[in-house]
Amino acid sequence: MTGRNANKTLPLHRFLRGYRKSEIIFEEGSTGNEMYLIHTGSIALIKRQGADKSVTLAVLRAGDFFGEMALVDEVPRSLSAVAVKDTQLIVLDRAKFLFIVQQQPQFALSIMHTLCQRVRDLDRQVSTSGGMP
Repeated sequence: MTGRNANKTLPLHRFLRGYRKSEIIFEEGSTGNEMYLIHTGSIALIKRQGADKSVTLAVLRAGDFFGEMALVDEVPRSLSAVAVKDTQLIVLDRAKFLFIVQQQPQFALSIMHTLCQRVRDLDRQVSTSGGMP
């Protein structure tokens, strides 16, 4: 491709990052500047509970996304993310995220919808268990 159309379709591999089974993608408390969309594989979102205990809050699969909160509020990561099996992630840094949100408002609405659903699910879990899930 040449000329004006050369940058209209970027190869997906430019945004892919691979992780092996059990590899840590990010740790709770770390600073985040990327969000992730699962291309293949799956990841676990894990919350620490004390020095030697943790709980898996969710297992996400291809098509799911995570890590977006760090791009929205710039607060340290609230969970850890670990590859459940060999996984390929599409990585969006803050600049790419903001560009997509500006160009595709439906993307922002999709993220808000998913965030709301996750909050509702967590609220339901806390309500039924009387504490952390």
